Amino acid sequence: MHDFALVSEGVTDHAILKSILIGFFQQQREPEVHREFPDPQAEKHIGGWTLVLKYLSDKKYRQAFQLNRFLIVQVDTDIAEDQGFNVARQNENGPLPIEQFIANVVARLRAEIDDQDWDVYSNRFIFAVGVNQLECWLLPLWLGNAGGEQTVNCTIRLNRCPQLRDALDRKNFPWIHPDKKDFRSYEIASKAYRRWATLDSDGPRNPSLAVFLNELNNRAIVLQPIE
Repeated sequence: MHDFALVSEGVTDHAILKSILIGFFQQQREPEVHREFPDPQAEKHIGGWTLVLKYLSDKKYRQAFQLNRFLIVQVDTDIAEDQGFNVARQNENGPLPIEQFIANVVARLRAEIDDQDWDVYSNRFIFAVGVNQLECWLLPLWLGNAGGEQTVNCTIRLNRCPQLRDALDRKNFPWIHPDKKDFRSYEIASKAYRRWATLDSDGPRNPSLAVFLNELNNRAIVLQPIE
């Protein structure tokens, strides 16, 4: 049985999450991380978040739990207010605190899960919500000071980072660009998180990554020995 299955908007989100999981559990062992969904070909034709919602509403997680201990469900909040998702960023008092906003996004995802299934599997679902993109989780690795805390235009910020460009050029991998995302490039961009010390020191600088890391800490997951 795999440790984790990932239901993500895209393959590059998988690369980021896998690096984070490897770093988080470095003091135990490298976790087995399985890409559950969606099909990369489907991403070219349908928005990633719609595929995530459909995966949940179609109850495909039931089969995933037969082969995986935990299911990580990822969405970015750049689509939160889109028709069909409909999660507001603010109320009458102004922008929501990030923790509340993420909780509302999780509640929206939870609404697609059958109530009886939730009673059975709730402790095996883990939600990864990127505000506003999962690319923002990479900024602490490449930008100093307040730059690592940004939550807007994160893909563009990464694209303009000369250190990251140099690292990708050495591998002859594409630069990170909103319209051209390459799994290998995101592996390079997130690789430093595979060290626990780096993840622990730099990860919490990004507010939504801090929420995800707190969730993992609260779960106190112990990886079983591989037989």
